[in-house]
Amino acid sequence: MKLKKIKIKNQQNYTLCLLSEDQWISFRAVLDTVPDDGTKERAELEKASDDLITFLKNREFLEPKLNELIKEAKEVTTNLLIAGEDVLPFRPLLYRDFMLCEAHIINSGRGFIKYTMPKVLPFLKVYETLFSKPFPSFFPKKAWYDNPVYYKGNVMSFIGDGETVTYPQYATLKDYELELGMIITKDIVNATEEEGLSAIGAFCVFNDFSARNVQFDEMKKTGFGPCKAKDFASAISTVVVTADEVLPVIDSLKTRVIINDKIVAEGQLDSFYHSLGKAVAYASKGESVYAGEFMGTGTIPNCCGMENDTLLECGDIIRIEIDKIGSLTNPINTKLL
Repeated sequence: MKLKKIKIKNQQNYTLCLLSEDQWISFRAVLDTVPDDGTKERAELEKASDDLITFLKNREFLEPKLNELIKEAKEVTTNLLIAGEDVLPFRPLLYRDFMLCEAHIINSGRGFIKYTMPKVLPFLKVYETLFSKPFPSFFPKKAWYDNPVYYKGNVMSFIGDGETVTYPQYATLKDYELELGMIITKDIVNATEEEGLSAIGAFCVFNDFSARNVQFDEMKKTGFGPCKAKDFASAISTVVVTADEVLPVIDSLKTRVIINDKIVAEGQLDSFYHSLGKAVAYASKGESVYAGEFMGTGTIPNCCGMENDTLLECGDIIRIEIDKIGSLTNPINTKLL
């Protein structure tokens, strides 16, 4: 199931939309077309008609009723799309970003050396050529292999598809990170790996924008997590796709980074060291994780500028794509904040 949210034209109201047979159908249009039958399912669907998390949290209960109403509405009219503007599908309660791919960490370590200590890079290349393996310091520390670690970011800086990203004045290395976004739709605590996976109700395309020059100082020199390197902007796609459509084929899904209409990198969702279920379960260890939280997988290997050697400049337009899930496009402001 593919879903999005729109702001209804000339109104302050919103509605969810469902993609059905290559056509978007507005929940509000369906509900307005079919008379209220007084059932509990109808009443609950009314409440969830403009709230992605509420609908996904109660999807098992609400989807059969929605399908029934859509069938009835199609007998009355062929136009079930309300005019409106696509908006952010939801505002996360909390944002956690993991780092699940070993190859990304190794490649980014090499990139940090190139951009921050270029004189050292030739010696590292000699080592890697001689021994046919990455330089030892590029590998994650043991704790990374033990548990799927994450940091928490700024939910108020989330923007949607088509919105402009403004980098801060201090950002000299402007980067992006193509990630798989996980939308949590169940409340869990001390979850098992299986329960963690079942708490993911939908996926989206996620771009974690980064000021790499600041990130190096924040993380490498202090041993603490990123803040000013990340908190200024994160973007999620307008369209979200329910987990049942993605999980059976997730390993085969390919990714692309396109800057100014040129493909600069490609990747695939087949290299997570820790499973998605384990990641979500770890977040719930000793604390509650709530429906409405958002989690990122961390960068898909080769899909950030530190890895593929294509950083952003003011005025660029970046588009990232994940097969079967969708795309996310954001212009980069010509001015700095």
